[in-house]
Amino acid sequence: METKTNSLNAAQMVTAALLGYDQKAVSVGGKVYVIPAPTIKRIAGAGYYLSKDLSDGVSLKDVLQKLSQAESLCKALSWFIQGDEGLAEELSNGKYEEIVHGIEVAYSLISIENFIKLSALRKSVAKMIAKPRL
Repeated sequence: METKTNSLNAAQMVTAALLGYDQKAVSVGGKVYVIPAPTIKRIAGAGYYLSKDLSDGVSLKDVLQKLSQAESLCKALSWFIQGDEGLAEELSNGKYEEIVHGIEVAYSLISIENFIKLSALRKSVAKMIAKPRL
């Protein structure tokens, strides 16, 4: 029964992605941008810029608001919107809070279960890189 339920959930997720139901709109600097469901490439691109000045926080919003470089946030949001940093300059016209909100929205499109798996995988990879086996 569980396999059938998982198959139905997977089919529903794929269908929603094809129909564009798994996207959200955000407003930055008076312009509306659509954030599609993040792919691994988009998450990695955004993560590259978000990890440059990362600090601890209770929530995602806390962590993002502690980042000191708005430029990095704009590039990260651009990755979520279009898959590269090409919109960063345009996004920099928005308020800091709008940019943080946009990144929060992008991360909200990632299921918690998958995010936890990705986080655990990231920690494992980081440990392997930090302590190479000879």
